[in-house]
Amino acid sequence: MRLLILLVLLNLSFALDRSSINEQSYRLIEYMKRIEEFPQRLRGEQIKYWITQDRFPEGRLFIGDRLFTEKDLENFMQEANLSAIPEEVYVRYGWTLRRTNMRMYPSDAVVHKGNPKIDYNQYTLLEPHTPLAILHSSKSGKWLYAHAPYMRGWVRREDVVFVERNELLKVMSLPFLVVTKGSVKVDNTVFGLGSKVYYEEKKGDLYKVVLPDRRRVWIKRTEGLEEGYIAFNERRTKSILDSLLGTPYDWGGKEGRWDCSSLVQSLYAIYGLELPRNSSQQAQIGRLVAESFGSYEEFKETLKALPPFRTLLFMRGHVMIYGGFEEGQPVIYHAVHRLRREDGSQWHVNSIYKNLLERDGLRNLYKSIIAVRVLD
Repeated sequence: MRLLILLVLLNLSFALDRSSINEQSYRLIEYMKRIEEFPQRLRGEQIKYWITQDRFPEGRLFIGDRLFTEKDLENFMQEANLSAIPEEVYVRYGWTLRRTNMRMYPSDAVVHKGNPKIDYNQYTLLEPHTPLAILHSSKSGKWLYAHAPYMRGWVRREDVVFVERNELLKVMSLPFLVVTKGSVKVDNTVFGLGSKVYYEEKKGDLYKVVLPDRRRVWIKRTEGLEEGYIAFNERRTKSILDSLLGTPYDWGGKEGRWDCSSLVQSLYAIYGLELPRNSSQQAQIGRLVAESFGSYEEFKETLKALPPFRTLLFMRGHVMIYGGFEEGQPVIYHAVHRLRREDGSQWHVNSIYKNLLERDGLRNLYKSIIAVRVLD
């Protein structure tokens, strides 16, 4: 009996406080908005500010295979159609029809610094049935400016279904299956890790799901679909990450895969956590443990006392998942473009990777840590 009580207490101590973490996200991160609570009217000036708030990074940029010019930016802004935004905007609602990209400007043009795979015009991938507050249309009508729960930007009109607010709220209140593997195809729609597949009826392992195109189809729950959010499980988290190892790195999720912060966001979504999209935003969520270390040994000793797979390690512009110890050394999981080893050499990883810090010559990583946070 004592052993049983101890096990229960241990499980409770490692449980994720979903509501507390989510409240922290919505309270601290300006980009986080509950669409069901979104105001039904907005000042036009607010929307203009949002559209023009973000900028490409400084320095020489390319658009496709030529230099990016002021004229290119003017063309983007013409398509953004700011002059057509009225003083007061009545918000419309919808959701994504399929996986689609959210862009900084209303264009598929790739803006980069020499590597087209790092597209600065790419914000994020939106999964099917992502709820949207729709705020504006581009000049051509091909793009919509919309606010998703964790990001705002431009999405293709053809990838959005307009719905009345009541219909949106009704669907969002339905029970759901959550995707617990890299991706699952439901009928002809691909849903990625952490996304929801809403359903109206259940008969054993059969579910009458609501697809983004409003069709209702019966499906059998298969591997990779779980009913509702699942309780945090360390072994399950490790298993999911191990299954994704080797997946090519994907800046902004443009090709339907993951970068460092989207991996974190998608992974913890299966447990019901609503985390912000970018690593700098994620670095504000959870319990802060440390912000710097004086030595690798100090870093290592600190990690020994922290829970694996609930501890996030942040560098500037990068987030990693602490995966416990193996062979007496710390383990990290991350989607990573490149690393610098302690001997100074560059390692172009370009995938989701599992690093043992000493084996892989990464003891120097501690010098770049700006925050260690625990999700609890």
